[in-house]
Amino acid sequence: MSMSEFERQQNNGKREENPSLSIQRCNPPADFTDEELDFAAELNALFSPEEENLPPYYVQTLLDVDEQRFEPVERGFEHKTSARVFRRLKLRRRLFYSHNSPLSAISIGAGDGSMRRSLLALVATYALIMVLTVAFTGASFASGVAVLLRGANSGAYLVNKYPVGMVQLPDVADPTTKQISLRNAQLQMHFPIYWPQYTLPGYSLSQINLHVGLSQQWAEGAMLEFGFRLPPSSIAPKGTGEIWVREFEPKDNVLQLVKDGASVPIEMDSSGKALAIYVDGQWSPRGKNAPEWVYGGRSELIYQVNGAVFWIVGDQRDGVGEEELMKVAQGLAPYHFDQHYRIAGEAISVNQVSENIQGPFSNDVIVIFPDEGGGGPYYVSVSSYQPPKNGMHIR
Repeated sequence: MSMSEFERQQNNGKREENPSLSIQRCNPPADFTDEELDFAAELNALFSPEEENLPPYYVQTLLDVDEQRFEPVERGFEHKTSARVFRRLKLRRRLFYSHNSPLSAISIGAGDGSMRRSLLALVATYALIMVLTVAFTGASFASGVAVLLRGANSGAYLVNKYPVGMVQLPDVADPTTKQISLRNAQLQMHFPIYWPQYTLPGYSLSQINLHVGLSQQWAEGAMLEFGFRLPPSSIAPKGTGEIWVREFEPKDNVLQLVKDGASVPIEMDSSGKALAIYVDGQWSPRGKNAPEWVYGGRSELIYQVNGAVFWIVGDQRDGVGEEELMKVAQGLAPYHFDQHYRIAGEAISVNQVSENIQGPFSNDVIVIFPDEGGGGPYYVSVSSYQPPKNGMHIR
């Protein structure tokens, strides 16, 4: 054996010892299994940073900071991905997860008096803490109760007063408006267009709006609106003389903020979910003061079909209430382009808008519950009212 071969074997023997030694110096995690330790040792045998023996493209990867693949993901990316996966697989997700009550533990070991007394003391202490928490923090946020729709991540969130700490929608830098076909509008939506086949007597379709590019935090894709009006030749309406149908696919769990006592769930099931939710009134601005709820006037029905959510708005002063809005909702049906619907004998055109135009929904407040409880809930205001700057998100 030559001296060079002896040195080569000696070097190989040293290199075989280095992996385990380097693993010990790096203090591997305590939960590493034997297989993970063997794999780490094998990597150290192949690549040695101390000897500048690095994996291919190691330096290029570190230096390529502008590469789009290495940019940090946006806030809530994992929750949005989870929501899309569940939606595409048509799996149900629960908005609120119920936990076992501490009282249920009292039945365990019921024969043991000391344990029962300890559990009761624990429950009493917990209840006292909750009462004190509500007493000292109740002024900083408005707690509410959710009323959910069947088969959709939407509904109404009932509160006693107008909240603080809302997220304002950003203004569009260069708003645009253009005419497009209904077929082009369908291409920008994530669900089939539902056409209101039933129209209340005297009302006729006047316009269709498609809202795009608004960075909406609650809608998946574009939102479509159908506007119906009473003709000018008819008797002057006492109210607005309008009926609006807005349809969209909710992103995450989206609820509309409603004054407690102003909504009526329709056909509740055993799980507490409703076929629809009727709302009497709306938030009304009061200058620099927080808006207050005004009953009468606007009537609204929150409805859903196959995961698509519909906000249907009318005016009670025109005789449009719960019964009339339910007829409109039950007349919603997927639009078939081969049926050739027309407006006054002409082809249908859609107003594609990229700005927050004033309309029947301009004073609404949206409550968003991110999926899997990630960083919410929080309020999104679509009105012009500016809440106090020292407000806070609802927690």
